[in-house]
Amino acid sequence: MKNLDTTTIRVPTFDAAELDATTIHVATVPSVRPAGLVRRVAIAATLCALVATIAVTWLAASPVSAGPGKPRPAPSHKVVTPPPAPAPAATDDARHAPPTKRAPAKPRQVTGKLNLNNATVAQLTLLPGVGPSKAERVVAWRTKNGGFKRIADLRKVRGFGYKTVQKLEPYLDVKGETTLAAK
Repeated sequence: MKNLDTTTIRVPTFDAAELDATTIHVATVPSVRPAGLVRRVAIAATLCALVATIAVTWLAASPVSAGPGKPRPAPSHKVVTPPPAPAPAATDDARHAPPTKRAPAKPRQVTGKLNLNNATVAQLTLLPGVGPSKAERVVAWRTKNGGFKRIADLRKVRGFGYKTVQKLEPYLDVKGETTLAAK
């Protein structure tokens, strides 16, 4: 019994032959309060309070931020719908017409091959999904790194991921003539 405290008690005996005290050792159980358990409970209670504070703050926050230094409007729990927009007046002037959504652009139809190592920005923009900024990045990468050794090296250029390279691969080459032309 390693972890038990012992207390010595002297108890008088009533034996007629001997009238002295006998020593008895009594084992007592110490008051065990695991410090780790108390610490864990305190940490759990603190985390619960933190989560509750965050949840209340988040739920009470206004959906529109007023910006730094400006007071936020009081949160309202009512759903506010904007008034319906007035019907546009019939005018012939296109400047006053409401903006319309554009139809998605059709991919450019091209035929032939494009050599990545000697193509110009104008030739690169003929590729579907490649605009002037991506074309300039390809030329800059080619100039900096000494050219493309394989088509997959195009993935090293910012803006050209796996799917884009897979889509463009039928039109690309790293050697030979550029024969790319719009249909």
